[in-house]
Amino acid sequence: MSELTEVTGPYGTANRVPRANYEQDSPAALDSWIITAPLWHPLWSQYRLLVITLAEVPGVPSATKHRPDVTHELMVLTLDPGHGPVQADQVRKGSLRYLTPGNVDEQFTTTDDKAVKLAELCVRAVVDGGLCPEAANAPDRIRAAWRQAIHQTLAHDRDPHHGRAN
Repeated sequence: MSELTEVTGPYGTANRVPRANYEQDSPAALDSWIITAPLWHPLWSQYRLLVITLAEVPGVPSATKHRPDVTHELMVLTLDPGHGPVQADQVRKGSLRYLTPGNVDEQFTTTDDKAVKLAELCVRAVVDGGLCPEAANAPDRIRAAWRQAIHQTLAHDRDPHHGRAN
């Protein structure tokens, strides 16, 4: 895992949750971030970005895959403002409360290391203003933007020249 623990931009700050703080709650999780970004919604400001493996994990029910070839899932959830603010290093088993439904839930195929890197890139995009973590006002448009960003990033990682010869 990357050593990066905080990402700051004009729209907010994201802090990586220490693995030991969430592995009991989310044993399939590969990476977890708490994003504090008050510019995205007037009533709440914190989100959790989580990337999980869809592989079989002992003691965890089998994942529900949208397609048989997917290996990972990235989610963005709004943290309940009545139970915060949340500090990433204070996250403990059962300590997070969410508003429902979730904002982003995208499945894809990649490696664990690339999924963690993708999570970092996504939190950077949120705090820089490029990806909106809040889907309340336009869920289809917001989710489509995330889907496009995730899949284009993974495609670029597989072929940085986008099929062009050098």
